[in-house]
Amino acid sequence: MGFESHYDKKQAMWQARLNGVTVLEYIHGAAGDPNPSFREVRTPGGTKITTYRPWDHFWHTGLFFSWKYINGRNFWESMYHGQRNVAVTDFLKPLEGGRIGFRTGISYVAEDGVNLLKEKREVSVTEAEEGYLLRWQAEFTAQELDLILDRTPCTEKEPWGGYAGLSCRLERNFLGPDITTDLGTRLAEEAFGRPFRWCDYTGKLDGYTEARHAGICLMDHPENPRFPTSFLTYDYKDLQFLSAAFLFHEPYSLRSGESLSLRYALYVHDNKADAVTIERLWQNL
Repeated sequence: MGFESHYDKKQAMWQARLNGVTVLEYIHGAAGDPNPSFREVRTPGGTKITTYRPWDHFWHTGLFFSWKYINGRNFWESMYHGQRNVAVTDFLKPLEGGRIGFRTGISYVAEDGVNLLKEKREVSVTEAEEGYLLRWQAEFTAQELDLILDRTPCTEKEPWGGYAGLSCRLERNFLGPDITTDLGTRLAEEAFGRPFRWCDYTGKLDGYTEARHAGICLMDHPENPRFPTSFLTYDYKDLQFLSAAFLFHEPYSLRSGESLSLRYALYVHDNKADAVTIERLWQNL
């Protein structure tokens, strides 16, 4: 059967099914969401990877992209911290020619109505061994103002800082994950803030009498600025989170009219991560 997709413009929702299983659900314009997102990501076997709007961080909307600050304005949790800065979807069009995915345009609009940044995003999906590969590319263009893209710095007082960019809030049963990278296996705290070509976050699944696993691997494209990027691999008792932290070490500046292009891929898989398979997928990005 392979992949098939559907876009419901009225509900502002794009879905993809793989062999009859709904594996991806992307929404935009939902009240309370600062950013459009894949609120649901599942493996081909149906295991749910993402958590959408968890009680502890309502603004964690599954698999999503968000800048933390644009010229000091909070776009990460904005509306929950007194600022209604929102990433507004201008359009979404499914891909054609047999490709599964979509193109979308996004405007980063501050609460005073100023359009600070425009994004052109393309997402496509293909089958892969024991899973599928989600390719994500985006071009960000500063509008009338010069911009500084920034984050909360990671410091001794705020060791959880550094976040901004492509991120995945995982299900809570991913507590105590297996972290596999192109440089070998790591504990979550050992991998946190370190640069990798790719980083896989695999968890143990509840509901079975034999050990079962599933996971998601985030891959940095070699043509990205600041490659290889630092990865954030949070594993707290109530929060499991994977992120490509483009701004981990320092902010990024864009002059009016300048653009920044970023490309990533995500490998969603059943079973444990296989480093040989992941490396081969990364080599063919």
